[in-house]
Amino acid sequence: MHILQRIAVQAEDKDQAFRSVKDYLENQMGDEHNLSSWYDWFITGGGRWNDNGKDSYDDNDQSMTISYEEDMRKFLDTVKEAIADRMAEFNSYRKSFNERNVDINACLDKYDGQMDFGFPLYELYKMIDMIQGRWNFDSCFYDMYHETTNTKYMLDSIDTGNKNWYLVFVDFHF
Repeated sequence: MHILQRIAVQAEDKDQAFRSVKDYLENQMGDEHNLSSWYDWFITGGGRWNDNGKDSYDDNDQSMTISYEEDMRKFLDTVKEAIADRMAEFNSYRKSFNERNVDINACLDKYDGQMDFGFPLYELYKMIDMIQGRWNFDSCFYDMYHETTNTKYMLDSIDTGNKNWYLVFVDFHF
């Protein structure tokens, strides 16, 4: 499956921002024998979401990268859009969990110390991940500098005068 994420990074220019994100994500993946990330490959530059009319799998295409200093409104709107997408995912999990009317205590009582291969609490698990800020395919936004899915620290940095923020779009496969 594929998911689009907006990765926030501090940099001196667009090229440095783009390269920093690409290098960071490659380092997070580990290697073919030790995958250490939630994704198994990615396309920096937006991948299938990049409608530049060229090869969408060109991971050197910086056309979607947004600089706060160059386009403050687009930058902030994109951050809001990422959070709105995250909330849509959260609400979808919540609706599904509520509709299934899972008895949490019955699930906990049934636990015998061994892994249960069922999914009765999956939606609850995903909502807790989101509430606690775990970075995964549902996050939609990641602040690479502060290593968090929370936009607060980036926005506080901007409010104190740091305008060297960029959003790099990444198409993740998981």
